[in-house]
Amino acid sequence: MALPPSSSSSRNCRFVPPHLPDECWESIFKHLTNPHDLESLSLVSRRFHSFINRIHTHLTVSEGLLPHLPALLRRFPNLTSIELTRYINADIDAILSQIASFDLPSLHSLDISHQRTFPSDGLRQFSQKFPTLKSLYCSHTHPDLVLIDECFPNLEEIDVSLTYLFPDTEALASGLKKLRKLDLSGTYMLGDSSIFTFCQNCVSLEALVVHQTDSISKIGIGNAIRQRPQLRSLDVRWGNVTLEFIAALALCAIAEGGLPLRELSLGDSSGYQYSGISCLLRKCNLQYLDLQRTEFLNDECVIELSLLLGNLNVVKLSGNEKLTDLSLLAIMRNCPFITEIRMERTSLGKHKLEEDCLVVNSHLKFLYLAQNKWLDDGSVTMLASVCPNLGMIDLTESWRVSKGAIDVLQMCRKIQHMNLAHLGWDLFQFLVNFEVPTLFVLNLSWTRISDEELSLISKSCYKLKELNLDCCQKITANGVKQVVKNCKQLRMISLYSCEKYLVTLLLGWYSKGHL
Repeated sequence: MALPPSSSSSRNCRFVPPHLPDECWESIFKHLTNPHDLESLSLVSRRFHSFINRIHTHLTVSEGLLPHLPALLRRFPNLTSIELTRYINADIDAILSQIASFDLPSLHSLDISHQRTFPSDGLRQFSQKFPTLKSLYCSHTHPDLVLIDECFPNLEEIDVSLTYLFPDTEALASGLKKLRKLDLSGTYMLGDSSIFTFCQNCVSLEALVVHQTDSISKIGIGNAIRQRPQLRSLDVRWGNVTLEFIAALALCAIAEGGLPLRELSLGDSSGYQYSGISCLLRKCNLQYLDLQRTEFLNDECVIELSLLLGNLNVVKLSGNEKLTDLSLLAIMRNCPFITEIRMERTSLGKHKLEEDCLVVNSHLKFLYLAQNKWLDDGSVTMLASVCPNLGMIDLTESWRVSKGAIDVLQMCRKIQHMNLAHLGWDLFQFLVNFEVPTLFVLNLSWTRISDEELSLISKSCYKLKELNLDCCQKITANGVKQVVKNCKQLRMISLYSCEKYLVTLLLGWYSKGHL
C-alpha cells in the first residue's frame, strides 16, 4: 500500500491549472467587451497577449496613432474594420496606401467619414488589396460614386449621408448588385429619380435610411419602395411624412401579401394618422419600431398596436406626453420578446397600476425612463419586481424617484448599468449594506451624495468600472480615495466641477509640500 505523502512534500506541491486549448481562451476573451479589460489581460502573459491580438477586430486611427500605425497593423492581423477619425491632419491617400501594404485577410469595413478631401488615389490602391470590401462609410465627404462603383463592386453597405451627390446615380446603382443597406440622409442634389434608380437597380437592397432629405419627396420614396418590396428596415424622418407615403407602404404590403419589413423608424415625423400606421403594421412582422414624438399617439393607440407586435424586440416611444403606465403595461404584456423600451419624457407614473395587473417579462433588459416627472418610487419598484433580468435602467431627472432606485439595485440581480443623474436629494437615506456585484456603470452626477454615502456605495458596488460624479458638490478627495480603495476594477471616474474634491486635493498636496 502506498504511503501518504509527508507533510513536507505536501507543502512543496503546487497546483498546476489545467492547460486549456487556444480556442477556449479565445472564446473566453471574446465575451469581454470592455477594451480596458482586454488591454489589462494582454499584459498578464505573452500567451494572453497573442490571444487578444488575434481577437481584436476594430481599429480607430487617430492622428496621434499615425506614427504607430504599421506596428498596430502587424499586431492585429485579424482586423475586420478600420476607421479614420475626422479631420486627420495628414495625407489620407498615403494612409490608405500604407494600410494596403499589409496582409489583413479579414478586413471588410472602412470608415473615411468627415475627411476634408475624398481620397480617390488611396482608395484605388486600397481596392487592389481589398476588392471584396463590404462596408464603406463616407459621410460628410464629397464621394466619387463612379470610383466607388469601379473599385468596390461587392459593397453590401454604403453611407453617403450629408454629402453632395450628383443626380446621375444610375451607374452606381447598376454596379452595386450586392448592396443591402443604403444611407442617403441629408444628401444634396438628389431627387426622386435617383432614389427610384437605387431601389430599382440594387436588387439586394434590404435597408434604407433617409433623414431630412428635402430634395426627395415622400411620394418619391413611396414609389421607390414599391420597386424593392423585400425591404426589411426603413428609417425615414421628416417633419411631415404625409398620408401618401404611408399609403404607398401599405399598398406595397397588400400587393406583396406581407411586406418583410423588420425595422421601421418614423420618429419626429408627422402628417400620418393611426389608421395608416395600423394598416401597415397588420402586414408586417416588426422587431424594431420608432414612433418617438408622434402627435396622435396615446395609450389607446399603443394598446391596440401592441397586439400587432408579437415579435417586437425594441420600441422607442419617447417624447409622447400622452402615454402613461397603460402603454408600458400593454407592451410588456403583448410583446413577450421585448428587450428594450424607451419612454423618456412621457407621463409614466400618472396612471397608477395595481400590482396584480403587471406581468413578469424575463426578456426585458433595457429601460430608458428619463425625465418622467410623474414617475415615483412605487412605479419603479413594481417594474423592478417584474423585470428579473433587467440589465440597464435610466432614471435621469425623474424627480420623484429615490427609494425606487435602491429597490432596483436590490431586486434586479443582473443590473449592470444605472443612470441616476439629477435624482432627488433624499435618494441616499435608503442605502443599506448589501452587495451588487453585477453593477459596472453608475452615473450619480448632479446628486447630493456625500463622502460617507459614496463609501457605502463603493462597498456595495465593488465591481464598478465606470463612475460619474460630475457636479457632486459634497464629494471630497477622501470620498474618492474610498472609491478607489474599494472598487479595484475601476477604469474611469468623472469628477467635473466637483469643487470640494479639488479643494481638498490641493490642500493635501500643499500639506505634503507638492505645491
